[in-house]
Amino acid sequence: MAERKTSISEAAEALTQPFTHTVLGQVDDYCAYLSRFMGAYRFHEHAKDEMYIVLEGEIFIDYFDGPSVPVRQGEVLVVKAGERHRSRAEQESLVLIFKAAHLFAE
Repeated sequence: MAERKTSISEAAEALTQPFTHTVLGQVDDYCAYLSRFMGAYRFHEHAKDEMYIVLEGEIFIDYFDGPSVPVRQGEVLVVKAGERHRSRAEQESLVLIFKAAHLFAE
């Protein structure tokens, strides 16, 4: 069986706009998305949990009517299903997101 490798650094270079993403890989119904964060995304919620892993920089997960949680390089945060939230970054950051493959469509 042929090996399928993806270079994170090459994928990151292709991400030139904030809050764009690329799929690094898929395992069953879940995808690993690489995304650049800069500025604030809109508040939203998902039917399933999602996990943020900050590879470069620092992001904030703002919970609607709740806390703002900083997530720094090398840290991980899981947002539970149904929690209304948004992600934002004051400086450009590179983030690996694990979530169900269909969640970007919601």
